[in-house]
Amino acid sequence: MQTKVRFEHVSKQYNLGLTRTSLPSLISGWLKQSFKVTSAADDAPRNFWALQDVSFALQEGESLALVGSNGAGKTTILKLLSNITKPTSGTLKTYGKLSALIELGAGFHPDLTGRENIFLNGAILGISRQEITRRFDEIIDFSELENFIDTPVKRYSSGMTVRLGFAVASCIEPEILLVDEVLAVGDALFQEKCMRRIRTLLQHGTSIVFVSHNFYLVQAICNRALYLEKGQVKLDSGTKEVLDLYEQDLHKKRVAKLENGQTSAEGDESSAIEITGVEVLNHTGKHAELLPNNQSAEIRIHYNAYQTIQEMHVSVFIMRSDGLSCCMMRTKLADVALQVTRGQGVVSVFMEPLQLVTGAYYAEAWFLNSSDSMVITPKGGRSDWFQVRGSSLTYVSDSGIFEANSRWQHQAVSESALPLLHEHGHTATSAHRFDAVMLNGHG
Repeated sequence: MQTKVRFEHVSKQYNLGLTRTSLPSLISGWLKQSFKVTSAADDAPRNFWALQDVSFALQEGESLALVGSNGAGKTTILKLLSNITKPTSGTLKTYGKLSALIELGAGFHPDLTGRENIFLNGAILGISRQEITRRFDEIIDFSELENFIDTPVKRYSSGMTVRLGFAVASCIEPEILLVDEVLAVGDALFQEKCMRRIRTLLQHGTSIVFVSHNFYLVQAICNRALYLEKGQVKLDSGTKEVLDLYEQDLHKKRVAKLENGQTSAEGDESSAIEITGVEVLNHTGKHAELLPNNQSAEIRIHYNAYQTIQEMHVSVFIMRSDGLSCCMMRTKLADVALQVTRGQGVVSVFMEPLQLVTGAYYAEAWFLNSSDSMVITPKGGRSDWFQVRGSSLTYVSDSGIFEANSRWQHQAVSESALPLLHEHGHTATSAHRFDAVMLNGHG
């Protein structure tokens, strides 16, 4: 398998005080420094290491997620790969045609139309006009902007800009694709469309470096992740292992802030509780690869509470793989209120029976205040994907979202009760006598 990206002991340093890099500005700054007395504060180092000794390799058809807090160095890696900036030390190499979606609207001129910007962006990416012309209809079709393609981009919404940028970057079939948070702007259906496109690119050998704080997207796209902390690699492993460690570290940091009194005042529920895990279990309370939809299922929400909350509510959503929200369950609607004391706990909601049609789903949970109007957790909790087995063998989009508990009835009449149609100029129909039948079953 061919290597597409190689990072070898790469470091990148920035001067925090250097905001202008033109020659006159540099000379002016040097002269000012030369003729003034400097203090100890002036002599303090102002260099910032965005990356320190980072090494990794990316193979053909491999997808790599960059995970870490803001300022960890994720975007710096993408900028180095796309040749926007140069490393301070170390070497990096890319092999093959590269496309980058790093900043919203990058490579687009606001006064040009969508049509003109497609050719401009293609030229920036090193694609010939003939190639862009050949793929133009495909780009328009993917972006779903046919009615706005001759409108200046400055009148586009952020979502429309992302659609056009992703369409250009992905439809030219790059050998290396860099994606940084831009999918967060698109709606759920467009995210699903982009994910399908990314999977197709991976199958055809494109290597992808992906940055997102959306763990759902990271797990859906990448099978490997690089955990960065303060510019250094903390873990290079499978996506689940990296995300588990990252969430553990985030939890420790929040606990430390709470213990140091850096959170809200007592009585303020903001950040007083966090969701530490969401599980979906079968009717026996165990994990299972397949959940039969005619049996009950339990959604179990684990939490850590850092102070007492007199009253709160819980909302749970079941989301389908295409981003559709299938149902919402709320303690407020069930007239259930929860009181939480400091410590750990579990909240469960039971679906009896599950009823979802065959397909892939995940559960998402949020804690809200006493009026059920404001989220009180730093972020929601999300379960792993789970599969549902229904009466149909395959999932199709027009199957709906649940199989209802239904009751069927068939009432047949005997032949003697039918009117004699031939007396009115019609051919009489032959009928057999049926007894009334009642069919009870699962829909």
